[in-house]
Amino acid sequence: MSTAPKTDTREAIMSAARLTVQSDGYNALSFRDLATAVGIKSASVHHHFPTKGDLAEALVCRFSQDFVARMEPLAEKTFEEAIDGYVSLFRGAFDGANRMCLGGMMSAEVSALPEAARKRLEDFAQAHKTFLRNVLTKKHPRLSGDRLDARAMAIYTAMEGAQLITRGLGGDVKIFDDVVEVYRSTGLLD
Repeated sequence: MSTAPKTDTREAIMSAARLTVQSDGYNALSFRDLATAVGIKSASVHHHFPTKGDLAEALVCRFSQDFVARMEPLAEKTFEEAIDGYVSLFRGAFDGANRMCLGGMMSAEVSALPEAARKRLEDFAQAHKTFLRNVLTKKHPRLSGDRLDARAMAIYTAMEGAQLITRGLGGDVKIFDDVVEVYRSTGLLD
């Protein structure tokens, strides 16, 4: 017996859930709505994800893996190219969709998440910190580890914040670009 239909259904649920969270947040996730979006019965969603918490953990894990896979090639680039590429990953959320980074959206609702999903969010933030620390070391090789970590987290949170405010103001990518330009002019992205 083939497992393709189960895998396809699971992936369809994950895709619909990701879009929901990126657009409306974790608390907007409804198994009934997901079932309707995918064209299955609600019980089928529960078959793949027994609880909403199981789905949350799977979403954060998958999103993190995908985002990290898109960051990794940037690490081989020059400092400027890596930072520009990193900014572009966040900017891309506004390409016709006005969606947030799933990590940022779920962080805003962290109190509603089960412990396993919270841990995955911490891992996601750590991956950003590690990536940015490595990139920053290229430009600031004498900066202490604590300062590199602090600067890396400042950049990560600045990108999440720029996305959040841009989305709240209607999703005009020009707002995001203007905010990033201020980050550059004040030295945050340097």
